[in-house]
Amino acid sequence: PSGDTIVRRDLQYGTHDGVRLTGDFYGVKGPGPHPVVVAVHGGGWQAGSRNSYQTWGSYLSERGIAVYSVDYRLSKPGQPSYPQAVHDVVAAIRFVKHNAADLNVDPDRIALMGGSAGGHLVALVGLAGDTRFFSKAYPNDPYAAVSPRVTAVVSVYGVYDLLQQWTHDQIHRPGDQ
Repeated sequence: PSGDTIVRRDLQYGTHDGVRLTGDFYGVKGPGPHPVVVAVHGGGWQAGSRNSYQTWGSYLSERGIAVYSVDYRLSKPGQPSYPQAVHDVVAAIRFVKHNAADLNVDPDRIALMGGSAGGHLVALVGLAGDTRFFSKAYPNDPYAAVSPRVTAVVSVYGVYDLLQQWTHDQIHRPGDQ
């Protein structure tokens, strides 16, 4: 480990429906390009922030792997929220790939990492992020032509069966409907 991390906070990766989308980038000092992880926080799709990956950002970057920890649009009562978060994760990947030289990362070595709701999002994007439904939603994005395919996905305690999750929440989270 080098002990050095290049931190770039509030690095904007897009604007969707008037919402500025940002993340914190933890870069690797030294010659590259380096592999990079796009990290997606959990929080039940309605809470959480990119700050949950600060420790991972420093830890991995000191070991030669850059991290781009992103915020995405959270669900709000009474407003449609799906598939906005998926589109935001796709946009983050495209941003990293397009700006790989500036970030000193390898566009062919991008992984996704997320926990809980973030685990659900990275699994979904890793499997289906390049389908028309997810990849063509914002054709005017500056990076819309960039493929959102990734090399690896690390999904930690993600939600994979939404019906089972809903059934569980009916009993254990009755106030969150």
